[in-house]
Amino acid sequence: MAAEHTVPVWAWLPGRDEPVLAAELSTDGQLGGRLSYAPAYVADAGAYAFDPVALPLRHKARGIRFTGVGGLPGALQDACPSGYGADLLQADHGRPLSALEMLELGAGDTIGALEVCLDIERKRAFRSPELSELAALVHELDEGQSPSRAIRRLLGDGATSAGGDRPKATITSEGRLWLAKMQDRSDTPFLPAKEFVVMRLAADSGITVPEVRLETLASHHVYLIERFDRLGDPRAPQRRPFVSAHTALRLSPASTTGDPARSYLVLADMLRRWGAANPALDADLAELWRRMAFNALVGNADDHPRNHGFYRLDGTWRLSPAFDVTPLSTYRGVLRLAVGADGSAEATAGRLLQSAPHFGVAPADAAGWLHGTAARVHDRWADELARLGAPAEVVAGLRPAFALSADLAEGRVDAGALADALQAAQKSRVRRGLPVGRP
Repeated sequence: MAAEHTVPVWAWLPGRDEPVLAAELSTDGQLGGRLSYAPAYVADAGAYAFDPVALPLRHKARGIRFTGVGGLPGALQDACPSGYGADLLQADHGRPLSALEMLELGAGDTIGALEVCLDIERKRAFRSPELSELAALVHELDEGQSPSRAIRRLLGDGATSAGGDRPKATITSEGRLWLAKMQDRSDTPFLPAKEFVVMRLAADSGITVPEVRLETLASHHVYLIERFDRLGDPRAPQRRPFVSAHTALRLSPASTTGDPARSYLVLADMLRRWGAANPALDADLAELWRRMAFNALVGNADDHPRNHGFYRLDGTWRLSPAFDVTPLSTYRGVLRLAVGADGSAEATAGRLLQSAPHFGVAPADAAGWLHGTAARVHDRWADELARLGAPAEVVAGLRPAFALSADLAEGRVDAGALADALQAAQKSRVRRGLPVGRP
């Protein structure tokens, strides 16, 4: 049996720029363990449950038992370096690291408001570099070098706890914290510009997104997205709690497309549970439907559960701002999360409209949004990408990502007619006394 380790869990509470000791994690580092909230934390008016479903806020002498890969509950797995950040740490130490080791050794830029470590002062001492420092390194690149090498040099012997496979760094610009991404050698061409264009389109389509910028440094694009989980002084920021949809859905790391829980509809159900006290719950649910549909309109087949999440705002859990929305030329109409009650991830207009009532959206309203947004996307995406310097062959190669938008905008698919057919079918089921789904 593996030895059990006990590690402090620190949390930033609303309006505070210093963490408090919130809990103790006792784990074998493999299969699970216990989480014990500190009595002083439970008594604090600003305290919140790390996970109101799996880790409710209460003090228990023996703690709350959990199971989880790496010996961590999902809410703490979200704080663990992954992808590029984990690769940096393990390369620096020359060996595979356990989840607990990565939590201890990772930089103090992890997403959300939790840190699991003995040395909290090292985390608090984290200072993000300025955009000007990245610019200087970009100007030093040799011809033919990948622009993302500048981010690697910026991090140097340090690391980042930011997730994802692409190189990225938290930087400071204009007194705020941003994630910076640049073109990597393995990326499809003009990836920073593609992400910038669709995020701007999302903002214009009723989807909450952080501020995004596309800067040009020595002819190279750097995509900047403001960190929605940080606010205040970038040298000692306040932090907002965040959990990924992967955690909210209680998925295992081995979960893949086809898992019944990997579903936008199930995520809506979890949003109802996590955000039961949220006065804007109906608006968040409707926006979750729009995000699902928007991903289909722009071919974002990278909509996996760690690219969605909830965050705490004004004392309740809300749908977090959208992030990591990128059109993919390989998109063929199938998303990473199911969009229909039948468990299918094939994002046809009909299936999107059929699922709308589960999110509290009437099919007729959904059809109007779908048609208007498809027209906006169809009219703008190619021109905006070309204005940012993308050559004609790059634009042409991306057209499969926007096929549904083109079909709706050019009339090959009629969202209004599909909604009318759904409404007629629903009325027929009512007449026959059959269930019609969530009102």
